[in-house]
Amino acid sequence: MGNRSITMILVIFSMAALVAGHGFINEPPSRTGATLEQSDACPYGCSLWFNQGCTIGCKECGGVKTGFGPACKNSTQKPTLPQDFQTYGYCGLGSINPWCAPGSAPVMSPCGVAGGDKVQGAPGNGGDAPPGYSLGHDGAALPPLKGIKPRVWKIGEAVDASWTIVANHGGGYQYRLCPKNSPQTEECFQSTPLEFVGDESYIQYCPFQYAGGAPVPAYPAKGWNESTPANYPPEKIFSKACDRTNRTAIPAKRLNIGTFPKGSTWTRNPIPACKSPAGGAFNWGCLVSSIPGKYQPVPAKDYQFQPPGKDLSRPGLLLGGFGVGACFGCNQVDNPKDCNIFGKKYKNNCTEDETQEQIFQWSIVDKVRVPNVPPGDYVVSFRWDSEQTPQVWSSCSDVKIVAGNDVVV
Repeated sequence: MGNRSITMILVIFSMAALVAGHGFINEPPSRTGATLEQSDACPYGCSLWFNQGCTIGCKECGGVKTGFGPACKNSTQKPTLPQDFQTYGYCGLGSINPWCAPGSAPVMSPCGVAGGDKVQGAPGNGGDAPPGYSLGHDGAALPPLKGIKPRVWKIGEAVDASWTIVANHGGGYQYRLCPKNSPQTEECFQSTPLEFVGDESYIQYCPFQYAGGAPVPAYPAKGWNESTPANYPPEKIFSKACDRTNRTAIPAKRLNIGTFPKGSTWTRNPIPACKSPAGGAFNWGCLVSSIPGKYQPVPAKDYQFQPPGKDLSRPGLLLGGFGVGACFGCNQVDNPKDCNIFGKKYKNNCTEDETQEQIFQWSIVDKVRVPNVPPGDYVVSFRWDSEQTPQVWSSCSDVKIVAGNDVVV
């Protein structure tokens, strides 16, 4: 079995309910097991930590019971997002989804909760829990990774922060800090949003490959973070370290007006979804295949907005689409009743060749400035506000911050 086949298997078993958008931080390495080296895979259900039913102008998320509607009645919050920052065109007057007023929607946890709520949602509303965890498990309660040291950041430095897309619901994102010895609340993270450096993001290519003879990590019975993964460090299980020079600069659209906390900077998701109903979910739109000639290359006009360039890992394709989440909408614990009856128009999983080509073999990297905070241990929260759905995708990592003149060993 080749490396790509192994990757495919890991992805398939990690994706349980993918009508909802999925994305996660992978640099610094996430507490859920994601690293930059695994940019085209989603190990251990790492994309299944999020917040469901979270809409602007409400004090709490409604969870699965409010579906895709507002989480509260009589909200006075108006959309604040400029039109040129929209990714789906959903943020007009009366819109409720998180990206329409970046950062203002509540969350259940700044590190996400397993499956998005404590109860199973209807198809496309909520999700399945990551392997080894029950629905509603608080991501903020996950301990730091046991098999890899936290990144060390120096005050004042510009450092890498990155995330990857499994299912693309547009919107935009921000990174935030909270001291590790403080309660991991949204308020704590909101007090220290990280500033982006420059007006460029980067597409970082890191194809996922195992080192020769390395075992495929299994799903621990109690969940990834409850085990001691002795073979987890990337230098042990990957064929080579991720080449951080293998990245391509793309324009970044930054926003600090109409955001929350007031004046904090957010970045628009630079990858356009498909210009089709559901953005490409259920393999509807942006059809691709690893079989040459099966489909014509997807033109720029078939995306929600102009893609930022070519996808160097998928020859002939642009940086756009729904991602491999397009392939598993009919692979949920509770499936839509009309799955797999519409040919290639709606409610379908992908064939093996289509699944392989839907995988984004890269991450989105930004430079962020390490703020002047007391040296010590911190938690980084990644927050991705969705535009297409009332969901906030969040996950957390650990870092150690040291003074600018300290020597890092």
